[in-house]
Amino acid sequence: MMQPLQMVRAEISQRDFQRWMGMRRLQDPDHGMHCLLTECFGRDLAPRPFRAIFPRGGSRGCLYGYGLAVADELREAAGAYADPLQCRIIPPQSIDSKPMPEQWTAGKRLGFEVRVRPIVRRTDKADTRPGKEWDAFQLEAEQHSKGKMTRSREEVYTDWLRKQLESRGGAALESATLASFQRTRAVRRLRGTYSEGPDALMRGVLEITDGPAFAKLLAGGVGRHRAYGYGMLLLRPASGKPGS
Repeated sequence: MMQPLQMVRAEISQRDFQRWMGMRRLQDPDHGMHCLLTECFGRDLAPRPFRAIFPRGGSRGCLYGYGLAVADELREAAGAYADPLQCRIIPPQSIDSKPMPEQWTAGKRLGFEVRVRPIVRRTDKADTRPGKEWDAFQLEAEQHSKGKMTRSREEVYTDWLRKQLESRGGAALESATLASFQRTRAVRRLRGTYSEGPDALMRGVLEITDGPAFAKLLAGGVGRHRAYGYGMLLLRPASGKPGS
């Protein structure tokens, strides 16, 4: 019988994480956290998707993630693989986990928060670099003359998120808002080149359309760059009435 999906939570020492990144000459914290989790827990046990949250001005943050490993397994792995500095970054005693529901009811509404990188791949012949990642809003804006773009960034990203959920299956988007946005530089491999792109935090309400498919959606995450801190659906009670 398959082990239920676990939600993992752990504390993060921001100061020690920055020190470790400096020693490793890493500049992208998302790439750094990806490397840290892999080295501490191993590729098979490291939670993915995950979300690292660092309060502004604080010295400690929180790591959230989904995976099949329970807290005891992660602590055991950290005891075997992590070095002393890595254990100060994510103290093994701070690791906790809980099983997520094994069954989800179609029609149930859930509130959510998700950090996403709303990008699309442009493949038309006019693009000299087909397959390159493009900001979904930027790409749509380029189809209009200056000042003629009719949709806001929030509307474009909401539509992008709706299509992501439709393509993965399991949930339909009821509503969403753009809580925050910035452009960040990202690297996805050691000594790799940087790329710049959108970094958006979205909140809203979704409706489960298929229970088993929704469980897979939670475990897999939304959009691209899911192994680097994007795409984890953090759930909360839905507010408001359907369609409001």
